[in-house]
Amino acid sequence: VDDLLRSTRPLNENQFQMLLAYLPTYAHPVRECASKNTAVRLMVGLRELQFSRFLVLSDVIKVLDEIQFTVYQSTDLKKLNLRNQDRKFLSRLMDDLFAGNRADLTNCYEKKDVWCGLLHHLHYQPKTQEAKNFVTCMRTKGNGSVYSAFESAMKAGNVREAVNVLMRGKGSGALLRNLDYVISRIETPEDLTYVLENLDTKNNLLLMQLLLHYSELLQGTASSGRRFMFTKHGVMMVHAETAQERSHRKSVLSRGQATVLVRFVKETLERNLKNKLGKVYLDEGMRKIALPLQESTAQGGFGVLAKGSRLSIPEGKKIRAFTYWEKVNDIDLSVIGMDNKGIQIEFSWRTMAEKQSDAITYSGDETSGYNGGSEYYDVDLEEFHKLYPDVKQLIFCNNVFSAINFEKCYCTAGYMMRDVLDSGEIFEPKTVQTSFRINCPSTFAYLFGIDIEKRELVWLNVSKSGQTIVAGETPLHFLLRYFYVTETLNVGNFFEMMAAELVSDPTEADVIVTDDQKIWEQANGGIDKEDSVPADADAPERKEKTWIRSFDFEKLLALMNS
Repeated sequence: VDDLLRSTRPLNENQFQMLLAYLPTYAHPVRECASKNTAVRLMVGLRELQFSRFLVLSDVIKVLDEIQFTVYQSTDLKKLNLRNQDRKFLSRLMDDLFAGNRADLTNCYEKKDVWCGLLHHLHYQPKTQEAKNFVTCMRTKGNGSVYSAFESAMKAGNVREAVNVLMRGKGSGALLRNLDYVISRIETPEDLTYVLENLDTKNNLLLMQLLLHYSELLQGTASSGRRFMFTKHGVMMVHAETAQERSHRKSVLSRGQATVLVRFVKETLERNLKNKLGKVYLDEGMRKIALPLQESTAQGGFGVLAKGSRLSIPEGKKIRAFTYWEKVNDIDLSVIGMDNKGIQIEFSWRTMAEKQSDAITYSGDETSGYNGGSEYYDVDLEEFHKLYPDVKQLIFCNNVFSAINFEKCYCTAGYMMRDVLDSGEIFEPKTVQTSFRINCPSTFAYLFGIDIEKRELVWLNVSKSGQTIVAGETPLHFLLRYFYVTETLNVGNFFEMMAAELVSDPTEADVIVTDDQKIWEQANGGIDKEDSVPADADAPERKEKTWIRSFDFEKLLALMNS
């Protein structure tokens, strides 16, 4: 719980629900809450104003947004019809923030229109002079926001002043978030040097995201038409750049600029992480496991890994992807193939009548009406490659054809690793590699992918926003970035950067990074720590070791935020 509270990244639904249940049940004191997203959700979920100490006045709009979504199932902040208890709660929150000297007036200008509507809806009565000044500023003309001044400097071509404005008003994190925009306007090497000199940051998570972003540009995995991904309320929203937007865009980085940025970010990250840990035993298999950087849209369950993680598919095995549902008439599992030219090939209920083969087989609905149903795909990779040689990746999707959100029904999905010549039984529990609950507030989810040439399964686990009820009608190219994540950054090279020394003998290590239970037991003298007996009083005291596995998200997040 404490490790999750230390994370600056938004939590996924399973992690958040654990906090929501644990904190009040055990009266657990909250000394730290690094993510404002988490603080806002806990405040609304528990109706506890104690979380206001992790927020500032401008975050009231985030609290309003969470209330609108969770209580009123609305995302429109300009159409408010709050109940009296919610109006009182928001008014008390504002009073707390003013009393605690946490009123960041300048940042409130960024949502001035929403503030005007909220103040009117609350009939807010300011109790201090500072509160009265704030209300007056929000209700009169003018915009004193940091970003307004930043844009003015950028339009004037004064990049250095724009950098200074962001640094003074928002800090280095804001400059990092706007780095593409700033760098794309730079005309001299001196200006580039000035920007980089102001990027001294200790936000390792943000640096990791930037490293992935600029590495993607160098690898050429970014499509010519850009797609912007946003996460809100546990689902991913994707905006595909239109032809008009592309023709007018100016924030384009050259390959040379991307190279400089990759080198700078990587060197800064290595400097920040150096010698954070002692001796580390690193299982080489962890270089196929991604870090949990973007897990807020993920569902939880058995065998869940971070987005972009890879698992080998042994020779002689086929993949059976499955889904099961209750309390809804129909949920569809589909497979979309991608080739090097960006062409999508659909394997779904509406196309499989002509595509059934030894390469890919579709069960059709195995239903029993409203109470439950299931369907599955079998993919034999060797046969598939022969039949569809141009297809390089497969992406598995789930959608609710009945047009209600996953959270309103019961649905699980996952995959089994079956022998090519198997028993013929539809469901064999011993072959299940993963099974997770899909409970997102939308009708569509991306499950996982397959890199056909490398014979590896690639974790996606993304909840998509919107009410899409048929697969194959939306482009999936943006998901290909997850197929290259571990080439740039993975659990293995992360611990390599943090280790004072990598050791080959786990008994010598302070930190054991592996999924192998036997290695952990070996490191602890052949006894699993959880099953250990009381130590012999005459035996020398053993230094306690830390075990980190691919699915220990809370431990990884704590280290990534250290």
